[in-house]
Amino acid sequence: MESEKPDETTAEAARTLRIDVRVSPDEKKELQEKAMAAGYKKVSAYLRDVGRGVEIKESVPAELRRQLVGIGTNLNQIARLAQAGKSFSNHEAQLLEALTIIRGYLI
Repeated sequence: MESEKPDETTAEAARTLRIDVRVSPDEKKELQEKAMAAGYKKVSAYLRDVGRGVEIKESVPAELRRQLVGIGTNLNQIARLAQAGKSFSNHEAQLLEALTIIRGYLI
């Protein structure tokens, strides 16, 4: 998810004004991490988009995306069994594994 558009070099050339903002070392690190997580190469581009109200979405790592798809598939299978009135107790291990993975990303 690259924030810099093809005409970014033209826009960059038109930018002649600066806005200086003082931040603590922790704030700087947090902003850098957020910019990187959203796929930005430069914090300035990230801050410019945030300031202009552009919706910022974090990039989802491929491994996490793969795991979430697998969890979703398992949950759909279990939901179908439950709706059909069938027991899904033999899927308990899958549920626990899915919950463990989800908790790992939330904590």
